Amino acid sequence: MGRPLKIQKYGTNQGINSPGSAVAVDQAYPPFAAPTSMDTTTVVLPSPAISSVPFTGVVGGVQGGAVSASYPIIDVTSNIQNSYSGSAASVILRQKGAHKFLVATVTGIDPANAVIGATPTVSLRILTLGDTDWQAMGAPLGASIGTVFTPTAASVAATTGTAQEVGQCVLTSDSTPGAGNMTISMAVNSDSTALYVSKITNKFVQDFNGGSTGGNADTGDVWNSTQVVNDIEYAANFFTDESTFAKSGADTETWAGTNQNSDGTLGLAQVDKLTS
Repeated sequence: MGRPLKIQKYGTNQGINSPGSAVAVDQAYPPFAAPTSMDTTTVVLPSPAISSVPFTGVVGGVQGGAVSASYPIIDVTSNIQNSYSGSAASVILRQKGAHKFLVATVTGIDPANAVIGATPTVSLRILTLGDTDWQAMGAPLGASIGTVFTPTAASVAATTGTAQEVGQCVLTSDSTPGAGNMTISMAVNSDSTALYVSKITNKFVQDFNGGSTGGNADTGDVWNSTQVVNDIEYAANFFTDESTFAKSGADTETWAGTNQNSDGTLGLAQVDKLTS
């Protein structure tokens, strides 16, 4: 599936100070303007230093204190199969395949509305503890905010905790994806019309523009990779879709100029993001 998507993590007691400070972990590329996110300079800056170089890495991850304009996360719309939430704003928790991700809804549900006994199951991620008896629902002892578990019973009514719904979804280009599917949108070349991501890695995104054989791979919850021919690739970016990005190793003699730029560069795609 290519280089997998890096998932934004934030770890306590990870820094080099004593005691260790809380730092970002597996953060993808820090912005060049702030290379000291792990208590020491971990990024080699251009010489002379350039503060306006586009951010060309992408991250998944849940919302929280580490998320900002400098460290955004991907904005997803998903429809977790059998979920109470249906089509809803979501975030990526983990990559499961080239086009499949484990996602969580952004807005928490009342744990009394937890879906029990469905196939496939709908897991929960504790968003706020409140006075909910999470262990009675099937959570492990010591469960805290961020714990993911498969509920065996719904909560009693009128508790104050909340939970995000968690499940696997496959990329599609429908702005209101059906059950089991998800959408990531992006802007390309200052076009006001949103394009939808068919594949995303740590550095690159592809859209749903396939070749003549089969049209494209946008087949919902059954992904057929043989239906993508000459899919268009872009450099993944959060902050701008202007200009181009040099593709390492691109040979202009063999470069697919009909889908990428003939000079061996890729266009930038501005992936939709959450900054808080």
